[in-house]
Amino acid sequence: MRNESNAGLIVAVIVVSLVVGVAGGVGGAWFYLQAQPRENGDTPTLDNGPSEVRVLTDENAIVEAVEAADPAVVKIVATTTAEPANPFEFFFGGPRVQQGIGSGFLFEYDGRILVLTNAHVVGEAQQIVVQTREGEDYTGSLLGSDQVSDVAVLELEGAPENLPTAVLGDSDLLSIGEWVVAIGHPFAFDHTVTVGVVSAQGQRPLGQGANAPVRTMIQTDAAINQGNSGGPLVNLAGEVVGINSMIFSPTGTTVGIGFAIPVNEVKQIVHFLIERGPWVGIERAAPNSTGLANYLNLQTSEGVVVLGVAPGGPAERAGLTQGDVILAIDGESVSTGEELRALVFAHEIGDTITFSIQRGAEQVELDVTAGTVPEGYFR
Repeated sequence: MRNESNAGLIVAVIVVSLVVGVAGGVGGAWFYLQAQPRENGDTPTLDNGPSEVRVLTDENAIVEAVEAADPAVVKIVATTTAEPANPFEFFFGGPRVQQGIGSGFLFEYDGRILVLTNAHVVGEAQQIVVQTREGEDYTGSLLGSDQVSDVAVLELEGAPENLPTAVLGDSDLLSIGEWVVAIGHPFAFDHTVTVGVVSAQGQRPLGQGANAPVRTMIQTDAAINQGNSGGPLVNLAGEVVGINSMIFSPTGTTVGIGFAIPVNEVKQIVHFLIERGPWVGIERAAPNSTGLANYLNLQTSEGVVVLGVAPGGPAERAGLTQGDVILAIDGESVSTGEELRALVFAHEIGDTITFSIQRGAEQVELDVTAGTVPEGYFR
């Protein structure tokens, strides 16, 4: 449903400099605008488990972490049927069936047991099968999938209510050098465990231009390969601190540079996907800069440049267009996509959000009413 006619504008801010591989699944985007914590109030929340301080000095700490987290890890098989490309293929072969294998994990949200994974794992699949640690298969139905954040949430059909769930930790508490464990299904080897450390935090994976509308990630040297996508990265307390999402590799296999989406960001995306809002319909945005302003002939190098809006969405209805520069939201200045998304997420569906815009030589204010994501939009 998204407008793809803005390639020229996007090329101006996204420069691919090196090869970056997505760690499994059937293709998909991993650009992301970081969400910041919001006040939950009475809205449904994720169950982060009990607040417990654990002192781990035992040499079996890694074993204990795996024992705590692995029961909630699932294998995801996404099946897509591709129509024949020509009459001969149709006559001799019929539709082509493609399968992708990825990982995910069970978690609790407002009393419901759901599955977290990467959006690129489920892609455009017509059938999703989720296999638990005990070997039970369930049909997965998509609650929400956002290619921008590369996060997807699934619901299991007919699953019991006592399935084990993962505890979501606090990725802000991670330290560089801290041990972490990746669990998943690389190359279809079930429930494979690899160990490494937090190599860096706040990384912008290589291959993304300096102005690309992306988010920062956890870097780890725990081996991540095809099929690991969507699986948890856990700390030694067995808490999920990230979703394994991608690798940097010149060969397509692991070279010790993997990336995970911080779980604190995932929590906000989960709320957005399940509650389907607040949504304003800004599909692409990039931090402004002197170079970008010169290229696009903008009157300012401040703020965030709108690269695309959803047709018929709240932003478009309010008059926001491609090329507008967002200077502030509700009087708070913005300079990154992360700040833009955080300020939007601080609202509820139905709220009026005031955007201060630079358009050509004039500054205008637009009132945007936060809405609900339309059905089918995430796909």
